[in-house]
Formats: sequence, structure tokens, C-alpha cells
Amino acid sequence: MAGMGWYGPLIDLSTASSHVGDYVQLLVFVHKSTPIQYKLPKGGAVIRTDVQVGDDTRPFFSVSLWQKQMGLMAISGNIILLQNVRITRFKDFVEARSVQCSSLLRLAHPYESIISKGVDDLVRDLQFGIPVKEKLRKVIEWVQRAGSTLHDIHLHSHQCAQQKRPPLKNWKVHEERTSRDCLSLSEVSHLTNSCKVTFYASVGEIFLPFTWRTHGESEKERMFISQRLSKSRDENLAADLICNGCQLCGSPLDTESGSRFGQTAVPLYCKKSSNHLHVVNLIYRPFMLYVWDETGYISLLVKNKSAEVLFGNITAQKVYFCYKQKHGGNPDPKSVRKDNHSDTDFAAHLKASGKRVADSPCADKSVEPNKRQQCEQRPDFYLIWLILVKMLLQQGKNSPLKFEATVDVKLDGENGRFEMQSVSIPCFRPQVSSV
Repeated sequence: MAGMGWYGPLIDLSTASSHVGDYVQLLVFVHKSTPIQYKLPKGGAVIRTDVQVGDDTRPFFSVSLWQKQMGLMAISGNIILLQNVRITRFKDFVEARSVQCSSLLRLAHPYESIISKGVDDLVRDLQFGIPVKEKLRKVIEWVQRAGSTLHDIHLHSHQCAQQKRPPLKNWKVHEERTSRDCLSLSEVSHLTNSCKVTFYASVGEIFLPFTWRTHGESEKERMFISQRLSKSRDENLAADLICNGCQLCGSPLDTESGSRFGQTAVPLYCKKSSNHLHVVNLIYRPFMLYVWDETGYISLLVKNKSAEVLFGNITAQKVYFCYKQKHGGNPDPKSVRKDNHSDTDFAAHLKASGKRVADSPCADKSVEPNKRQQCEQRPDFYLIWLILVKMLLQQGKNSPLKFEATVDVKLDGENGRFEMQSVSIPCFRPQVSSV
């Protein structure tokens, strides 16, 4: 990697906007590194690492790394050299992103050494030319002068969480799930007991795994919803996010597709129904919602009912029927394109076990024209929903939201360890002192 040639100049972060579309070299300090990873059911994984960096000319700048090895080397508190990264622009947002020929070199680490050692000691043995050494000197002096608040917060929160962790036991005590308030995501991620939690965090990304088609490089990027919304007008977002499923438990009921997160087959019974029967209709396909605060990130599994709350109580039926009417009925969702086939197969599957599917408006095809007529008399819910999704994914521009979630410590983070139950906008009222 060290011998790879440069395809562009070494630049300051303050001049990045004038190099959009170009290959550049960046010598920067790493504030925070956030990996976004999801293992695909058919093998392989989609990996992206969001890195927040800074230098002496611009304290904060975003970099997206798409190579796993580069992401592992971008450690908080290090000074790194990013070689042959491309500067991109999404509307008014400028960032750097890695490509196939990109590489990463760690020039100064760990953070404690950067703070304690002299600049000359850190620069002396560097096997690079004068421009790189001069830039490294400036970045080190900036770090020593300003410090890294984010790095300190991360270390302090992690140490506190380790100290609060209860000792391990070699027996199990039956406990009912209790609700607790967590002050940070670091505290949430280190919970050792299943429970309900409330916490404050900012929305960072919506990840929708496509388990029903092959995964080329462009298809992997489409799993990250913010990328699709920022690049161009995406006509198929609703089609990808909506499918046939149970309104109550949120399980997709298509035997060929659906992101079921750990489920190997269509669930026979509905755990949310009093009679254990699925209520089949159009639902939001389960997806992962990545949320952040200053201490880290977690991924929340979001199913249909919780997705409705997140999207302003707009149901998948309203979005789909207005979407279908707007596009002439052509771009149906993957699961919905085969409505008759999917519903018939699933009904036969339940019939063999002596059960039946509860009646629903979606199952009764004669109701569809009436719903189409109702959509004409109502607002364009598809457009309203699309605006809400775009607003949610305005990274760095929204205040934290209050989340309520369940924690199941028997599951890992990619299969629903943290499942969102509700979300609300917090209201902080100033205290009025009485005289």
C-alpha cells in the first residue's frame, strides 16, 4: 500500500469543495469511526465505515470507507494518510469516499503519544517528502493545541460502562423485563440483561438488505437509503420498502423475498395476535435504523408498527396505493408484484396445518378499486412519506429523538438485539424559578 502512486494532490480539508470529482490525498486526525455492517443470509456482508476527521484548516469532515481493511485501520485518535480518495458532493454536502485504488496509512498513533511526544520526534522517522512532513507537523500541532473532545468522551464513556458492568454469574435468575433510562448509547450497548430502555439519539442511516436479488457494487450502495435519496430521484424506494406481510408482528409473508433478520422461514403463528392468526396486508419491510450520539452508535430493528410511528403514522397501504396511482400501476413492490401467487402459497401453507389467515383488505381484491378512489380524494401520502424520510436522514441537522426499544441479549446486533418500539420528539421545558 505504501508504494501505491498518487493520482492527485495532497490538499487541506478547507479546499475540498473545489476538488469535487477529483482524486486527492488527505492527511487528517480521526475523531470517530463508525462501522455499518450487515451479514447477508446467502453469504458475504455489506460494509461501510463512516469516519469523521479533521485537520488544521477544518475541524470536522466526513469520509466514507467501503473497504473492510481500511475501515479497521481508521482508529479514533490516530493521524492517518488517506491516499487516492475521491471528493464527492450530494447537494450541499461534501465528503470523501474510498474507491478501489484507495489506501490508508497510519502516520501517528496512539492518541496519548501524539499529545505527549514532541512534534520533531513524531515527524523525524516519516519516510515521505517535505510536503507530507510539513502537513503532518501542522496537524500534530493543531491536535496538541486543541485536543480531541470527541475522543476523550468516547474513552471516558467506555471506561465508565466497563466499571458499571455487573460481575458474571454461573446461574440464571428469573427476572421480569423492567424499563430503564439510559444516558448514552454506550450504556445501552453494554447492557447484559434483557429489558426495555429509553434513550436519546440522532438518526444516521436506514439500511434495507436486499435478500431477493444478486448484489453488485451498485446494488450494495442502494441498501443505504440516504445514498439513494441524495444522489438522484429514486422512483423505486417505496417498492423496495413495502411488501406483503402481517400488520401485527411485522413479518414478511413472501416465501421468496423479505428481510426477516434471523428467520429461516415464514412464521406459522403471529405472536402479537390473540388468536395467533396473521393479519395480512401491505406492510413496511423490516429494516435497520442506525442511530448515533457522541458515545457511539447502535442498530435498531424496525418492524411495521414501529415504522408507522417513525414515518408520522402513515401506513404502508396509504403510501403504496398513492405511489401506485402516481406511477400508473407499473412499479409494484417486489413482493406485491406476485400478490396472487404469494398469498395463495401462504394460505396453502397454513391450510396444511389446519390454520387460516385472518381476512384483510389486501386479501380481498374487490376492495382495491375503492381504496384507489379514496386515494384520489386524500393527500398524496407517498409524497408526504418521501419528504419525511428525507428529513429524517438529514445527518447532523436534526435534534436527537427519544427512542424506546427492547433489548434481547440472546440475539446479536444484526438479528434484532435492539428492537425499536416507539419514537417521539422530546420536549425540554425551561425551568422557571419562583421569586
